[in-house]
Amino acid sequence: MTKQKEFKSDTVTFTVERKPECLVEYRVKSTPEIVKKARREAIKSVSKEVSLPGFRKGRAPDHLIVKKFPKPIEEQWQKAIADETFRECQKIAHTPLLSNDAQISFKIEKHSLEEGAEMTYTFETEPEVPEIDLSSIELEEVKREVVDAKKIESTLTDIQMFFSDWGKVSDRPVKEGDYVVVDVDIIETTPPQKALQNARFEVSKKKMAKWMHDLVIGMNIGESKEGVSQADDDASEEEKQKTPPKKVRMVLRSIEQPKLPPIDDALAQKMGAKSADDMKEKLEKLLNKQADEHVKRAYREQINAFLLEKYPFELPRTLLHKETQFRIKQLVSDPASQKKLMAMSEEERKKTAEDVQSQGERAVRLFYLSRKIIQDQKIQVSPSEVHQEVKTPLEAMFSDQSDLYTAKEQSQEQKAIAMSRLVLTKAEDFLISKAKIVPPKPKKKGAPSKKVAEKEDTEKTEQKESPKKGTGAKKKAAPAKKEKQKKKSTKSS
Repeated sequence: MTKQKEFKSDTVTFTVERKPECLVEYRVKSTPEIVKKARREAIKSVSKEVSLPGFRKGRAPDHLIVKKFPKPIEEQWQKAIADETFRECQKIAHTPLLSNDAQISFKIEKHSLEEGAEMTYTFETEPEVPEIDLSSIELEEVKREVVDAKKIESTLTDIQMFFSDWGKVSDRPVKEGDYVVVDVDIIETTPPQKALQNARFEVSKKKMAKWMHDLVIGMNIGESKEGVSQADDDASEEEKQKTPPKKVRMVLRSIEQPKLPPIDDALAQKMGAKSADDMKEKLEKLLNKQADEHVKRAYREQINAFLLEKYPFELPRTLLHKETQFRIKQLVSDPASQKKLMAMSEEERKKTAEDVQSQGERAVRLFYLSRKIIQDQKIQVSPSEVHQEVKTPLEAMFSDQSDLYTAKEQSQEQKAIAMSRLVLTKAEDFLISKAKIVPPKPKKKGAPSKKVAEKEDTEKTEQKESPKKGTGAKKKAAPAKKEKQKKKSTKSS
């Protein structure tokens, strides 16, 4: 729905109409004074650029310039009318341009020294972000994970796994409790698509999808088996829809067993701690910090969903296009993502592009909403707050790497992205502080399982600016590369 306002001054009379996608149209009538002034400027401008016999540049009489160069003068005249008239309009309307280099299109319907000019301008403006009713915010309570001795022990085992030495098993087939390195190809397409390569999994019903577990038990090194990749029977309907059945071929590359290092001072020092006791103490603090962050993250996701649903507003097409192109550029510049894209079908690539566009629009909307909250509530945001740097491997293991960078790695782009995230985070946390916390609603049939919800929450916060698309054959699997890069795998789906 368009909005129209009328304005008038001594030199211009015009209407301002806001149209969809943040387009603004000025329909203007300017006085003869502006048109006469613009003509003088046009003649002067052309005179400086041309030469006539017997005269130096810029010194020829106006009547000769007009007679010899009518077309250039007409072009400069119309441009001067448009420039001067637009400046006069902006003095009254103060309509903000989308950016300093925003394109302003104009069309002059008529112009004369006696009657003035009539013209139309079209350009993109800043979005009109709606006011947010703080009293209407309700969030479902999020339970905090308990950090107890069992959790600490489990995490210490993960650290041991990270530094473990891997021994090869070659004299028997796969059995429960082994670790296997496998390749998985989707074979229902021609040529087959690579889903997993040199991926390590723990052979456990708790750690693997049923289809993979059923295939791998009893396999020998170098053997291949065909099966169907699909979600487990107890998975939610949403998870089943996201991972439709696909015909796959699995090749067993190796069977391995880890040799875990002891939890001692030597291991602690590798993690940047002074001793084993110091490592455990720091680990407990980091796990508690991580548990708090998970709660905050869950509330922030609720806030974002609330804002996007309750406060729609128009966005400029140019801005959305730039954001989409930026994200696509990021996606194709990443070798791993590029490889996945190449392996996708045309339909899957189209879906990925749609996802990128949707996520770009979501990010732009949240940016404008959060900026308005920061401005309206006068929340202080300092550039110094975005500079963070992990100091130890232990900190790195429990930090959101997407928001961390060192002084040596800083760039203007990194600073801008980090600053935008800080603005969003501060706005989210302010709204959370004003929200009413209510008991969680009963889950509807087909709602994501806790396992899926946790996975989706992790993926959303791992890299807010980088959309990802899975193959349907896995959730996470550690690549079997250098020994110190290997981590314990989680359950495949």
